[in-house]
Amino acid sequence: MRLTTIVSAGLLMLSSSPVIALDLEKLPKIGEITNKSLLDNVNQSLAKQQINDGQFEFKTGKAEFAPGNDKRVKGLLKVLTEHSKRLKGAFPNLHVTAEGHTDSDGSAQTNQKLSLARANKVCAELKSKGMKLPCTPIGAGSGKPLASPEKSAADKQKNRRVLVQVAK
Repeated sequence: MRLTTIVSAGLLMLSSSPVIALDLEKLPKIGEITNKSLLDNVNQSLAKQQINDGQFEFKTGKAEFAPGNDKRVKGLLKVLTEHSKRLKGAFPNLHVTAEGHTDSDGSAQTNQKLSLARANKVCAELKSKGMKLPCTPIGAGSGKPLASPEKSAADKQKNRRVLVQVAK
């Protein structure tokens, strides 16, 4: 089998029998792929940090931290600081998102407000400890539980969380 390569008018064509044509203008540029990979790697590092240190824990029905969140804040700040300079060059509008979640107790409206208040709390805590990136709080309510159904107090605690990520 013989493969023929033809580059013409911005199209790359590989041919033996069936012709495959790729419009090179529509393919992502190498820099875009590299930058996306960098952003993906940072978010994987943040996710790993949040798994290793545990999630932010909150008192029931409040946007108040349960004891023991200092280690979590420091761990996230370390990851964000290590990568923010490289990321900022690639993505000038780079920011952090803090997505708050609640357990299933309470009304949808109450949980929406509470999840947003928790996200705001995490943004404020990261900023107060030196984070330079803008932080966007997002309230997700109880709509994305980690533990479902909530059969125990531990399940409810898993769902009272804030997920921190970097976005462009």
